[in-house]
Amino acid sequence: MTLKCFKAYDIRGRVPDELNEDIAYRIGCAYAEVIQPGAVVVGRDVRLESPLLSSALIKGLRAAGVDVIDLGLCGTEEVYFQTFHREAQGVGGGIMITASHNPKGYNGMKLVREGARPISGDT
Repeated sequence: MTLKCFKAYDIRGRVPDELNEDIAYRIGCAYAEVIQPGAVVVGRDVRLESPLLSSALIKGLRAAGVDVIDLGLCGTEEVYFQTFHREAQGVGGGIMITASHNPKGYNGMKLVREGARPISGDT
């Protein structure tokens, strides 16, 4: 497994060389272990690889015992909004599958914890 997709403030890389379904599954498992959320909000953008990465991520989260609220296609701000406003319902984090401004062939993830607080290399 390559670690090139892990950046200071997000996860992003070329699909499938640097980011693929196996890595997405492992990210889901690791996120659940470290953050220990009751539930996680997951959304994705319109890139062709996003449904496969989202599905693998969700499988990893569920394998670790986390409930998942799958928003499907949405903007990053929707994941942040839902993570913040569903905290009282047990939501302890959110993950958006998106490559943001990166070109075709790339994808990534933006991760937040309870209260929609961003997760980065510093945190």
